[in-house]
Formats: sequence, structure tokens, C-alpha cells
Amino acid sequence: MRSEWLTSLWLRLKRARKRAQLDRELDEEMAFHLAMREEKLRERGVSRDEAPYAARRAFGNVTGTTERTRMLWSFEWVEQFAQDVLYAARSLRENRALAAVVVLSLGLGIGANTAIFSLIDAVVLRFLPVERPGELVLLERRLKSGDTSDNFTNPLWESVRDSQDVFSGVFAWGMERFDLSQGGAVQYADGVLVSGGYFPALGIRPAAGRLISEADDRRGCTPVAVLSYGFWQSRYGGAQNAVGSTISLDHQAFQVIGVSQAGFSGLEVGQNIDVAAPICSSEAFDGKSTRLDHRSWWWLKIMGRVKRGLSREQSQARLAALTPGILEAAVPLKWGKKEQDRFRSATLATRPASTGTSDLRGRFADALNILLAIAGLVLVIACANIASLLLARANARGREIAIRRALGASRGRLIRQLLTESVLLSTLGAVAGLLIARWGSALLVRNLATEREQVFLDLALDGRVMGFTAAVALLTGILMGLLPSIRATRVPLMAAIKRGPQGGERSSRFRASKWIVGMQVAISLVLLIGGGLLLRTFTNLVTLDMGFERNGVLIATAYLQTAKIETAQRTATYAEIESRLSALPGVQSAARSFTTPLAGRIWNDEVFADSPNAPSGEESLAYFNYVSPNYFQTLGMTLVAGRGIAATDSRTSPLVAIINQTMARKFFPGKSGLGERFRTKSPSSGFSDWIEVVGIVKDSKYGSPREETPATAFCPILQQPDLGPDTEEQFSMRTVVPPSSLLSAVQRSVGEVNKNIPLEFHSLAAQVDDSMVQERLLATLSGLFGVLALVLAMIGVYGVLSYLVSQRQSEIGIRMALGAQRRTILGMVMADVGMVLAGGLAAGLAMALGAVNLLQKMLFGLAPRDSQTILVSVGVLCAMAALAGYLPARRATRVDPLVALRHE
Repeated sequence: MRSEWLTSLWLRLKRARKRAQLDRELDEEMAFHLAMREEKLRERGVSRDEAPYAARRAFGNVTGTTERTRMLWSFEWVEQFAQDVLYAARSLRENRALAAVVVLSLGLGIGANTAIFSLIDAVVLRFLPVERPGELVLLERRLKSGDTSDNFTNPLWESVRDSQDVFSGVFAWGMERFDLSQGGAVQYADGVLVSGGYFPALGIRPAAGRLISEADDRRGCTPVAVLSYGFWQSRYGGAQNAVGSTISLDHQAFQVIGVSQAGFSGLEVGQNIDVAAPICSSEAFDGKSTRLDHRSWWWLKIMGRVKRGLSREQSQARLAALTPGILEAAVPLKWGKKEQDRFRSATLATRPASTGTSDLRGRFADALNILLAIAGLVLVIACANIASLLLARANARGREIAIRRALGASRGRLIRQLLTESVLLSTLGAVAGLLIARWGSALLVRNLATEREQVFLDLALDGRVMGFTAAVALLTGILMGLLPSIRATRVPLMAAIKRGPQGGERSSRFRASKWIVGMQVAISLVLLIGGGLLLRTFTNLVTLDMGFERNGVLIATAYLQTAKIETAQRTATYAEIESRLSALPGVQSAARSFTTPLAGRIWNDEVFADSPNAPSGEESLAYFNYVSPNYFQTLGMTLVAGRGIAATDSRTSPLVAIINQTMARKFFPGKSGLGERFRTKSPSSGFSDWIEVVGIVKDSKYGSPREETPATAFCPILQQPDLGPDTEEQFSMRTVVPPSSLLSAVQRSVGEVNKNIPLEFHSLAAQVDDSMVQERLLATLSGLFGVLALVLAMIGVYGVLSYLVSQRQSEIGIRMALGAQRRTILGMVMADVGMVLAGGLAAGLAMALGAVNLLQKMLFGLAPRDSQTILVSVGVLCAMAALAGYLPARRATRVDPLVALRHE
């Protein structure tokens, strides 16, 4: 006791001597700074008598006792923190294996979270790279029904532009895809048609040449183009002579007048704009039927900056007052009175647009949030595993910690030291995670892209992503280190000094580990059930009977408008192409149509059936496709009654249609549907003549694999109404060879008809796969994270049981020396496994049954609480836990009693 008292007294005297030295050094430093301050004040004209007082006032009187004490305390805290970091670094260097395992585990967990968050940041949170993005608002039309739309016609845009007094800068834009080829296979560039105020309002500056201005956007304008910085670098190598050259857009020559600044890729998140042209140049693409005067061609979005001084409420009120006049000037004249009144009932309003617009955001935001939650739970499991390791390590360091306490270290000081070690580990894990995230986020983007739609996102690390990673690292360090730190410093001093690293409080430490492992089991079960539901959803969609045969079908879209083929000649040109494609070697049959299944092109009209109690209103909508005679044969669709499309079904013959089973049941209940009649009504063309049903085809998907099969009618393509000059037909070819091997032959055949016709190719199988990209992403990553969580949880079970066996080695030896059988020892250890597993399963089931409701809209073909998925997940978890527990249990049965007792 006397030696401990003397040691404590010596340490106190040493600390007091150090404080006095620091106090003297601080006083000297303060005096130096005050002298320098006085000298500067005198140089500025302050009198010699006033300068000392002014210097002290400017310095805040830091020579006072209170301030000096505060600075001394701050300096001492910084010194202690530096000592903690250095000590933690030395400790981890001595335990390189443990540090490597922890850093790798945390790197994977933090990296997965950072990768997903960086994608959420790029898609949802990141501001546009323009001047003052927070001021931007997007204009939208709000109908009385509650529906909203941000699509506008050009007449509507011109009415807004000429009538508004709300915006200090307002502009419109419409997305385009320009074909850069000169015929044959298309070479697309993503483009945009913009109004003259687009670049000035956004504050975008030219990197070379000049940008589009109001003078460039006038009816009858000269075709000019602005290149994006990235496109300028990739296609022109950044050459200055690109400005002033010409570029072919859809076979039209445009003069390049400039290059936009680096970093700006447009207002549509997920799309990288290559070329911009003025709205007025759309006349070069449209021909006689220009979209500039078309009052039902919805292709523009409008954005602006509200005038300063106008509040949000004032601007909305002013827009509401201007709405009637704006809409009246752009009413679609070909619409019926009901549709026109509905058009006039809309109200113009704005919503914040600092993050731009994006179809990608609406499609994947929920999926990315779910994946972030899943990755977060995996990180929690990894933290629990590391906490178990740190608990075991803290037990081994019990003697060291007790000696440090005996030498005067407070418990709070020791907890801070141990937490510094865990935070240092998590910081190293975060650094590794950032490297992993760079690769992981790029992989996620590739999984979001499809064959026909590439995704371009800026994944550069910004302050938000770095802050998220730092916060996760700090939280992880505290989460995995707090319990081991508290447990390690709770040991009585004398007991810890007297015992070795194997002794003391074994049962209480093991209880803490059991709680940790039980939590891991519970979270793993939640992830297994969630991953199982998403995986089965994807399986249900992949194996779903779509109503057509997806394999072995090549689809080619021919763009006759781009080739400047007159509307009157298009029917004959399409027929000639179809005939040539049908005759190609390797093509079993060929057909053409307005659209193909899951192509994203939809045509619907109101249907008025010649039948009592027929649906009306919104229920009377049906989908339409216009097809040639071999369409059903080519796509492998089954006729169940009547006949298909015949070559004699032309404009001069009576109108006919083949309808699907759903349409027959919906519009002609109690009847087969054959021989029945219906007619259609559209806003632009009104009522059609009566159409006779001549065949019934098996139900098939039209717009989405998830949809309830819609009522669909297939009409002869020669009887189709005027769908507009921009509507192109698609050619489907059933092949007996790989579809990709026919691309060059198809190009030659179409080139023989007209060499200027560009073609776009894809397969029907790829079209189906592209429609399930979200489900595939969720199934793949949730399944991967579920397996990873299961493996981590089983490592936790194995580690805790191994620790238990090592702690109870002497007890097991005594039991075996007294005659205990091996199966008794095995059962004793496995009982602990069963107890942990039972608690984890109970908690996990309760958590899972509540959490799966969040996945309801992501599922297809099964209920959120699907019993089969839950039972399989529980069974897999139990089997893996039994295996993880059996290995250390079997080792316990092989303990030599003599060795165990000698060790004791």
C-alpha cells in the first residue's frame, strides 16, 4: 500500500511540475503576441500609452487567469488525444492480424454503404452544377383531378414565355437523340433542343466559341449546335477547329458555334448531353408537320428563376392568375370539348428544381433507399463481430488496464483511450471503404444501365459523401468500441492484478457476447427473409409466362423520317423492307408493328363496345397495337379463337381487330367476343368507324411485366390511324440462328431499299431483361448482402463458442475427469448455441414481420409475409448456426482432462 501511495504522489508531483512549465511557456508566448500586437497598433497611429490597452482588448485579455486556465486545459486535452492516438497506433501495430481483419471487415461494410449513398447523392441529393441552383423552379400543370405533369407543348411554352412576369429568367428544353451516322446502323448522341434563354439563365459559360442565345432561337433559324465539353474532348480531341465545323444530326448539317463549360451535362440527372441545338431547329427534323405548332405534342419542360422579392406564395398566386390566358392561347384545337375543358381546368405552379429532373430518380430512389438500409444492417453485424473480438481482447488486457488505473489513470481516461483505438480502426476502415466505394458505385451504375439506355452519373466524392463516410466511421467506432471499453474498465483492481488474463468475470463477459451474437442472428434473419422475398420476386418475373416467346427474336427499328422519306411513300417502303427481311437466310418469319412487348411505346384509346353494361370512363381505356399478318407467328403468340391478321385487311376493307382474352372478358362479358363490335375515341380524331372482332389471342404483357394484363387490341397495320410523322415502325424477325449474326445482313437489305435509313437493333430477350433492371439489382445485392450477413453472424457464433470453450477448458476437464461422457459435453456446449439461436430467431422474426411491409410494392407474385420464404430462411439460419456451433463443441469433447487440470 505504501509503494502505491508513493507512486501516486510522484505522478501528481510530475503533472504539477509539467503544468507550471506549460504555464510559464504560455505566459511567454502571450507576452510575445501582445508585443507584436502593440507594435502593429503603433504603426497604425495608436499612441504609445493607448497601444498596450488596445492590444489587450483586441486579444480578449487572454493573460487573465480564466483564459489561461482554459487554454492550458485545451492544450492538455490535445496532448492527451495525441498520446491516445499514438498509443492506439502502437497497440494496433503489435496486433497486426486483428487490425487487418477489422479494417477489411469495416472497409467492406463502410464501402458498401458509401457506394450506395454516393449513388443516392448523385441521383437525388446533388445540386445542379449551375449558378445559384437553389433559385431554380420547374413549371408544372396541376389538374383538378390531382394529377400533375411537367410536359408542355411548344405553343404552351411560347405562351408562357410571352405572358409571364414571374420569372427573371425562364427557358425550355426537350430531350432528343441525334443520329450521327450517314445511314446503316445508328450512332446515337444524346442531345437537347433548348430555348435561347437556356444557357444565360443557368449561368453556363463557353469553354470555346459561344453558346446559344435568344437571337439563335427564332422561327426559320439557321441550324447551329453547341457541343458539351466531354463530347468535344472524346470526339474532337479538344481541337479548337471543332468550332466552326459542321456536324450531322439526323442527316442535317449543323454548324458548331461553341462548347459548353466543363462539368455541365444538362438538367436531366442520369443523362449526359452531347449536343445542344435551338428549339427552332426542330423544323429541320420534322418537315411539314412541325412540332413548333403542334398543340398536343408534349415534349418540352420549362424551368426558371423567380424574381427576387417575390415569395413562393406570391409567385404561385401570380401564376394562377396568369394561367387562364396562357392556356387559352394553346388549347389543342383538334380535341373534343370535354378534353379541351379539362385542359383549361389546369393550374400552372412551380416546384423546387435545384437537383434537376430525372426519370431515374423516380424509378430507383426507393430501391436505393432499401439497399442502403440493407447495407447498414450488414455493417451493424460487422460491428457486432468486431465488438466480440474487442471484448475478448479487452479481457486479455485486463491486467494492463488495472495497472494503469493503479498508477492514477481515471476510468474515463481509459475508456477514452480504448474508444480512440476503435475509432482509429474505423477510420482506417473508412479509408479502405472509400477505395472500395469508387469501384462499387461504378458497378452499381452499370447495373442501372440497360441495352438501350445508358446511365451517366457524376460519382465524384463531394462534401456530402465525405461527411456521410466520416459520420459512419465515427458512429461505427463508437458502436463497436463502447461496450468493450466499459466492460474492460469495470474489473476490480486487485482481482485483475492477481488473476491472469484467463480469469475473472467469465460468465458476465460471455453473457455480453451472447447478447451481441443474438443480435447478429436477429438481423441476419431479417436480411435473409428480405433478400429471399426480393430474390423470389425476380425469379417470379423471369419465369413469368409473358404470352410470347422472348428468345430468338431480333428487333430492328427503321427511322424513315430521318431519311426524309415522304409520308405518302412510307407504307410502300415499310412493306418492301418487310418483304426483304422475310427472305433473309436464317429468318423464319418477319413482321412489322407499331410497338413490341415491353418496348416502352404505348398507344391507348377509349373503347365503346356494342354490348350492354360495357365499361365507361377510365375503365373503358384499352391498349392498341398495329401489326402485320405474321406478327403473332413471329412473336410466338397463340390464337385461341378466330383468325389472325390477313393480307387483305387494308384501308379499303372493313375495320377488324384481334383482341386478347382480357379485353373479351371486360368488354363482352358472358360472350366469346368473336363477331362483336367496338369503336374507339381519341382526343385528336374523335370516334372511329365500327371495328369487328375476328380473333382472340392469348393474354400477353404490353408495357411492364408487373402489370395486370391490360385489355389489348391488335389491328391491321394497313388500317392504322395517322399516328404522327415521328412514329416509326419496328420489324421483328424470328431467327433460327443467333439474332446478333444477322445485323449486317439486315443492314444490307434495308440499304438496298434506301441507304439513308438508319436502323436501331436489339433483341426481344434483352428488351424483357431491361424491363426488370430494378428487380435484378435488388435481388442481386440483397441476396449478396444476405449471404454476407449470414456468414458474419456464423463467424460470430463460432467465435463466441470458441471463446467459451477456451474459458471453460478447466471446467470441462474436471467434468470429464469425473466421468462425463463426450455427448454430455457436446450437449452442454450446443445448449448455449440453442439458447442464443432461440433468442435471435424470436427477435428476428418480430423485426422481419414488421419490416417486410416496407417491401410490399417491390414484390411480385407473393405476399410480404410469405410463409415459405420465412421457413426456408429460418431453416438455413438454424443449419448454419448448428454447424458454426458444432465445430467448437466437438473440440470441447477432445479436451484432455490432465492437460486442462495441469493448466489450471
